[in-house]
Amino acid sequence: MMDLSAYRDIFIEELNDQLERMDQSLLALELSPSVELVQTLFRAAHTIKGSASTMDFRELSDLTHEVEYALEWVRSKKPEITAQLIDTLFRSLDAMRVLRDQYVQGESYTDFRAVVKEIQDMIHQPASAQQAKSPVLQSVESNLFNEALEPGQQIFSIRIVLSSDCLMKAARYHILCKRVEDVCGSVLATSIEKQGLDEELGEAHYNEFVIITASSLDQAQIESALSGDSDIRSVDVGPYVLATEEVAVTSELIETEMTAGIEKPDTSVPLQEDKMKSTQPTVRVSVERLDHLMNLVGELLIDQTSLADLSRTGARKEPSPVIQSIGGVSDHMGRVIKELQDGVMKTRMLPIDQLLNRFPRLVRDLSQKLGKDIELVIKGGETELDRMIIEELSDPLIHLIRNSADHGIESADVRAKQNKPAKGRIKLTSYHEENHVVIRFSDDGKGIDGEKIKASALKKGIITEEQAARLNEHEAVHLIFEPGFSTASTVSDVSGRGVGMDIVRSQIGRLNGIIDIDTEVGVGTTFTIRLPLTLAIIKGLLVNVSGRVLILPMYNVAEIVRIKPEEIQMIQGQQSILNHGRIVPFYRLCDKLQYPRTDRKSKTIPLVIVRSVDKIAAYAVDEIIGNQEVVIKSLGTYLGAMNHLSGATILGNGKVALILDASYLVSH
Repeated sequence: MMDLSAYRDIFIEELNDQLERMDQSLLALELSPSVELVQTLFRAAHTIKGSASTMDFRELSDLTHEVEYALEWVRSKKPEITAQLIDTLFRSLDAMRVLRDQYVQGESYTDFRAVVKEIQDMIHQPASAQQAKSPVLQSVESNLFNEALEPGQQIFSIRIVLSSDCLMKAARYHILCKRVEDVCGSVLATSIEKQGLDEELGEAHYNEFVIITASSLDQAQIESALSGDSDIRSVDVGPYVLATEEVAVTSELIETEMTAGIEKPDTSVPLQEDKMKSTQPTVRVSVERLDHLMNLVGELLIDQTSLADLSRTGARKEPSPVIQSIGGVSDHMGRVIKELQDGVMKTRMLPIDQLLNRFPRLVRDLSQKLGKDIELVIKGGETELDRMIIEELSDPLIHLIRNSADHGIESADVRAKQNKPAKGRIKLTSYHEENHVVIRFSDDGKGIDGEKIKASALKKGIITEEQAARLNEHEAVHLIFEPGFSTASTVSDVSGRGVGMDIVRSQIGRLNGIIDIDTEVGVGTTFTIRLPLTLAIIKGLLVNVSGRVLILPMYNVAEIVRIKPEEIQMIQGQQSILNHGRIVPFYRLCDKLQYPRTDRKSKTIPLVIVRSVDKIAAYAVDEIIGNQEVVIKSLGTYLGAMNHLSGATILGNGKVALILDASYLVSH
């Protein structure tokens, strides 16, 4: 029996691509119907059906067949693209995603017969009616048929449904096959022929069937020639899409192994053990990038050979003349390694479009649920970001979209009174800025009123009256990030549970990112998120604390200053300093980490001012060593919960230095 688990990752990756393609095509079809979009949807559904069938994923294959049949009906009958049609197809797509997730997790499959019935009702067929499946032509058959086509001919699919009072349906089927052959010139295949190769068929199987033919006639001529018989209820003629037109990657791989003599899998044995295996994360890398990396590795091998030759020369002769040559080779190796590092990092990068493309569907559904007309504008989707960051960024952006749709964008009548366009707008923009990626999320809604935020926080006990009196407008707005804060008067399934914005801040902080708010009442709100390009290699600030070398990520370092001890003030029970007119809490990093204090010889104290999300703090260290790029190594699970550490790295002298989690230090 062939092991299908070897193809699971390929199948899931391809399935995700095709589902994403269908989602985007459905959104486009709703806005601007076209034959090309229907054809794209049909091909994607056909590919999913073939791949699922190959992987013995019958539940998905059967559901996708119904979707494919509905799209074939749309393509041949050209009905009006109604909201009901789009909604039904979207529900089918959601069902396919649920089945995918259950397949990956090894869970039992949800029964989606209600979705199937909805599709069948939509195309005016009773759910109990037996559908004839179009015969799938094998690769060899398709090639033979293509070679047999005469100039001006094309392959048609003829779906015939016989009347319920038709007698001797099997005989009628053969008569109609002969009539098709007389009218069109040939019968290439039929659903009855394919279905009945290994079984005895009863009369019920001839209620509906599909005939594949090649003809120079057009669609209308074939329908006219076959219609008019009282025994025929309906005749549908359309172009037949060959199965080989969109062959699944998994099908190609498995077919190759079958031709090599590998046995076909026993489909009677469920692959539950395989389904329990989680899919491995993958990244698609262009061949051009891989070739570049191979060239760099080749240059390193040449340098390695040069060093070996110089080592042998130095061993035989006086080594001093060789030292200069070794220095030259070392410099070249350093440049190549730097380029190799950049190249490897780029292989981890993905366009942020892969994340942003999920949101038009979300905005569409929210618009319908809330009864608001909202459009989503996306710019900068080609901006590349580390794959791990893209995955973690999904939830924060979803929360921002939900809150904006629910709280930010006003209803159409309110917008009309304010002379705003009836359609609200949410805009997502991403771009590179130095070593960061900036994502701007903005809407043209009612904005955030700092005074209302302050009043709500007071009422909920998040702040005291004394704290409220000290808060300026900017600081008051940032209270929306506090745990349990919400201004929603009612709880809904969209927002108002008091957890969304807190999740946004904590997850952005875990990604070593910073989020800021710019808002104007009646005009709109903009959230600006700054994220590092990658979490694998960072630029770190090396500091000495109690004789230990520690590292702070540079993207969390706002400033490095030196102060005199008398500049430290006690403000409301907290040691603080004044930095550019702002009160900043002061801590000694050795106390924070429970290290012993060392004697201070200098008259000034070196400070690192650390910023995370919307909070800031100043930490005293013994010495500022400098900054350098460091590779983050995971600490694993052996040490237990070490929330104040994000990892470790190995320094040039071979010693291990711990990397501090600045967001945790500042927030705790």
